[in-house]
Amino acid sequence: MIVTSAVVSSRNRRSAWSGRDRGLAGCSTGLPGPRGHHPHDGVTCGFAWAVRCAPVSHTRGMVPRWRGRFSLLGRLYALVGALLVVTVVITGGMFALRQRVEDSTENLITKVVPAQNSTANLITSYAQQENRVQAFLLTDDPAFLQAYAADQANAAQFHRTVGRRLADDPAVQDLLNQVNAAAQQWRQDSVEPMIARSRSPGPLDLSTPEKQSEQRHVASLRGKLRELRTRIDTIEAAEEARAAAARTAANWLTLALALVGLISWATAILLLRNSLTRPLRTLVSQVNEVSEGDLDRPVHEAGPPELTTVARAVEAMRARIVSETRHIARMQQELARHEKAERHRAEQDFATVVDTLDEGVVVLDSAGIVESANPAAQRILGTRESQIVGSALVSWRLFEESGAALRLEDRAPLLDSQVIRLDRTDGRTVWLAVTSRPLNTATGTPSKVVVSFTDITERRAAQNRLEHEATHDPLTGLGNRTLVLRHLEQSRHQEQPMAVLFLDLDNFKLINDSLGHGVGDAVLVHAGQRLVRVTPSNGLVGRLGGDEFVVLVDGESDHAALAERCTRLLDALTEPIRMEGRELHINGSIGVVVALPDDDRSGQDLLRDADVAMYRAKTRGGGRHAFFDVELRKRVQRHMDLEQDLRHAVGRGQLWVAYQPVADLRTDRTVAVEGLLRWRHPVHGPISPAEFIPVAEETNLINSIGAHMLRSATHQLAVERERHHIDLMLNANLSPRQLDDPGLPGLVESALADSGLPARALCLEITEEAIMQDPAAAARVLETLRELGVSLAIDDFGTGYSSLAQIRRLPLDTLKIDRSFITDLSESNELRVIVTSIVTMAHAIGLDVVAEGVETAHQLAQLRTIGCDHVQGYYLSRPVPLDELLSSPLRLPAG
Repeated sequence: MIVTSAVVSSRNRRSAWSGRDRGLAGCSTGLPGPRGHHPHDGVTCGFAWAVRCAPVSHTRGMVPRWRGRFSLLGRLYALVGALLVVTVVITGGMFALRQRVEDSTENLITKVVPAQNSTANLITSYAQQENRVQAFLLTDDPAFLQAYAADQANAAQFHRTVGRRLADDPAVQDLLNQVNAAAQQWRQDSVEPMIARSRSPGPLDLSTPEKQSEQRHVASLRGKLRELRTRIDTIEAAEEARAAAARTAANWLTLALALVGLISWATAILLLRNSLTRPLRTLVSQVNEVSEGDLDRPVHEAGPPELTTVARAVEAMRARIVSETRHIARMQQELARHEKAERHRAEQDFATVVDTLDEGVVVLDSAGIVESANPAAQRILGTRESQIVGSALVSWRLFEESGAALRLEDRAPLLDSQVIRLDRTDGRTVWLAVTSRPLNTATGTPSKVVVSFTDITERRAAQNRLEHEATHDPLTGLGNRTLVLRHLEQSRHQEQPMAVLFLDLDNFKLINDSLGHGVGDAVLVHAGQRLVRVTPSNGLVGRLGGDEFVVLVDGESDHAALAERCTRLLDALTEPIRMEGRELHINGSIGVVVALPDDDRSGQDLLRDADVAMYRAKTRGGGRHAFFDVELRKRVQRHMDLEQDLRHAVGRGQLWVAYQPVADLRTDRTVAVEGLLRWRHPVHGPISPAEFIPVAEETNLINSIGAHMLRSATHQLAVERERHHIDLMLNANLSPRQLDDPGLPGLVESALADSGLPARALCLEITEEAIMQDPAAAARVLETLRELGVSLAIDDFGTGYSSLAQIRRLPLDTLKIDRSFITDLSESNELRVIVTSIVTMAHAIGLDVVAEGVETAHQLAQLRTIGCDHVQGYYLSRPVPLDELLSSPLRLPAG
């Protein structure tokens, strides 16, 4: 622009200037220009005067026409402009392609790939639904229905995920709708009818049209899922192709940009090297002098017109800098005076603000002496300003949160975000939240410190109350589970042993049920107070909930000393409690765990082990203590292992039914077999029913295991009855939990229907204890079972508290005398009289009598004499597989 203006100006003024000599006079001699200004008097004679002095007219005939029209600087501008245009175009295209790559990559990462994963999970979920339904139909296990419902929910979630990720693809949305419709059609037409039929009596076998319909639905669903996966794979391939194409084009554009830049810079370097090397060095030297602050020497003109123009501009700039420098110096003086006035006003405003704060503020000098204190500080510290100012901070009575005195002489007088306690001169104690910051001098060395503090006494008291409520039992005031676990975790890091005494009151539920919860709460308060009374000061007494207490004793591991401590605790508990005119007596059971310093058990683990030991004490009769030892831990671990393995024993085929014959003493023939469940563990070998049946009862697995046993036994006996043409009954045991199961009648009915065993060939045995827990409810269940046509027997008679009068009201057919009456029958006349009485009374009310546990011929002969109807025991046969039992004919001594 400058060069072009110079050319035009020179042409327009050709008539006003007489020639080359006159045109060069003003530039070479520095004479005044047309307006009377010196060339170096400021901005006016800078660029404008330089333009007027450009020697253009006398060189026009000596150079090519294009050079006169385009100067060196113009050529450089053109070259740079072209370079910029090409660079911008290529760079824009490259950035657009890179953005296209990023968009495609982001679309793949955020939409397509998650949609692929969700589609795979959707396919897996539908496959699992099909497997769950088939497994339920095979095992009739409700757990598979729950898993089927969970898989349905997962499939719905994956369906929504795919739809949300690819919401902008109509084909995917249409395929998702088709998948959903196919799945809904499969569930409505096949799955739900099959599940409903499995829960009703009758055969479950599907007809050929039903199987074909189910297969068509499954095939349709799989086909839609394959189409969905294929569509998403197609989208992924398209996105990857677009990204690859854009990436390739961007790489070519990058290469083109590099080549254009290389060629352009090579051209510019050659042009500059040929035209500007020496004049430019001179000009650069002068410019460097100006930039280094040498403003006294003017800049001389040399070289081509472009450099001359630049030199004039630099000279104008030098003159302008000199002028501006003087002006800036004057402005700095004015600014310094203004800043001083503003600083004084700000200090006054700051002092006013500090005085109105509710937060205490004091300023300390470098020696820790108080220089000033605002009114809030005087109020919080409880003293006047005259007593605060001039005092040393180290003379204040300051304490840390732990209670230790705060030693300020060991550190700089800085209290950064710290909570401390201050004992005021009036005797009152306040808690302060303190923050301090140094006031730095210009050199950065702290000269003073401003300390601010807030009175948090009331807030801290409220926090302490909340902390106490969160860690203490509201009824007894003892530590709760949170405090006990905290104490256990802290004690684990100490190099000393620790004992955990877990105490549970015996029969406390009886007090609550008979006297009410108000009396029960009062008893708990008395119990807690007595435990605290006999616990040393270094111990902790806590209530975990209900009637469970715990006593933690640090530094104690001797079993004898701990046993004596348990005795003192139980003695204190057993002291009579007088309440509402009554004298109450309570007792407890204590489980003891000792944790040595190298014990890696957590607090929860210690409480768990102590709880196990406490239950061990309860099983021994209560009112005593028991230590948790390695053997008990092994038994607990075995119990847990058996529980986990028992959950899979049915599916893995580890449970089987053994049979023991029941003989009729009137015909000396086998009339029934009792099905007894057995477990063949792959690691531990045969597991005794006395061990795994209680585990099944505790974990509520007895219902599923009992159902498996009943179905297996009815099926096996039905097959053998038909094969051998024998009329043999099956005796099957029911547990108390099965008796409470509302689905028991349906289970029995379906087992009989599936196996083909007649209802009259099945006798269900219920223990006396199970019946006596709730005789009325048991009677209702037994009546329902009797309506199915099965026989009912009371098992283990004589171990409970029932009478024949109670049994007479129940729909029973058989009474089984417990083996404890038969074992010593030969040696005890009393037992003979008891068994004779039981048989006589049972016959009187129309019940058949079975004697269990017959192991000798003498016992068998005595039972014949007494008039017992049936016998069962090892003397006849041990429990064996059914085919083995039927292959060995029963032989009894003649009566």
